Amino acid sequence: MLEQRRARLRQEREIERLAIDGGAVQWLVDRELGAEHLMAYRMTVDRDSAAGHVHLGAEEALYVVEGDGEVHVEQIVHPVGKGRAVFVPEGDAHSYVNTGAAPLVVVGAMAPVIDVGDIHPAMPALDLRGVRQSALEPAGVVTPTTIDERLVTPTLMGERSFRLLVSPQLGCLRMTLFTGIIPTGRARLHAHPHEELVYILAGDGRLWIEDDQVGELRPGSVVFVPVGVRHTLENTGAVDMKVLGAFSPAGSPEAKLTASG
Repeated sequence: MLEQRRARLRQEREIERLAIDGGAVQWLVDRELGAEHLMAYRMTVDRDSAAGHVHLGAEEALYVVEGDGEVHVEQIVHPVGKGRAVFVPEGDAHSYVNTGAAPLVVVGAMAPVIDVGDIHPAMPALDLRGVRQSALEPAGVVTPTTIDERLVTPTLMGERSFRLLVSPQLGCLRMTLFTGIIPTGRARLHAHPHEELVYILAGDGRLWIEDDQVGELRPGSVVFVPVGVRHTLENTGAVDMKVLGAFSPAGSPEAKLTASG
């Protein structure tokens, strides 16, 4: 049964870990949670292991939380490490390869929502070394992109700031992926014209929905907010809180709904 349309707070450690070849996956946000536009996961790839899949009907954007490795999208190899994001176009086979000494941890978002059963193992990529690159990029085809968070200029919103990592400007038409910095304190309640996922990367705080304190935030906390639900994140610590966020339909953290009348 689908959950009622309401904001949700989950803790990563309480979400079921599903074994996959080379690691494990946790579904942070999905249709069962009430999502209509956006789904999200956390994947751990074991040392000297790889995990891959393909899905039709959904774009994907992922962010490396820990570790080092490679993200293979069709025949393109993206070296990745902490703080890098990768955009995967709809229907492209992709895999995650751990090349480091510790687990490779990624958090990703997909839009629109699809059935988990429609995600299938990826077939091994063909060896196309020696083939002219122009022959691999037919006109009109969206290509995967990697983004280094450190090279993105932050956008200021008062004392808070965010960095857009994946957006329609990169060819991702259905969602936006960003990181944000929240200093100590509590901002005003607000609501967005899109569904929102927030994953706490660092810091501690509280989630407020309307005038209610819903629960505590810590690294690994997952917040899902439907369209039009007033909310805010309060940083109760002495250092900045860092978050990973995603919106669908695509939009900016600056986009907020105004009161009617």
